[in-house]
Amino acid sequence: MTLDDDIRNIIEAVIENDMTAPKVPKKRVPKLKRIWKCHQVPDFLYGHRIGYYKGLAEGMILERYRRRLSEQEDNEVFEIVHPYIKVLRKYFAYYKDTRTKK
Repeated sequence: MTLDDDIRNIIEAVIENDMTAPKVPKKRVPKLKRIWKCHQVPDFLYGHRIGYYKGLAEGMILERYRRRLSEQEDNEVFEIVHPYIKVLRKYFAYYKDTRTKK
């Protein structure tokens, strides 16, 4: 099966809204590192967000059709996200540690 157009449109709208949303203050990065035990915060946030988009599609399919995403639909979610990859990476690069390590 393929994703319904409205599901595709919702995912795209969420991505576009995410890119215009205010960023979490950088002062919260140390807490994020400690809680999630991650070292590369931008990569963690990027992966978390991509997973969120997949979960969004999964939830809509589950609610609408009472089933999980098919393999083809799962691939379609990543096809929807793919054009936004550079913008998403740039968005999360804001959280990179700019201090030089000695």
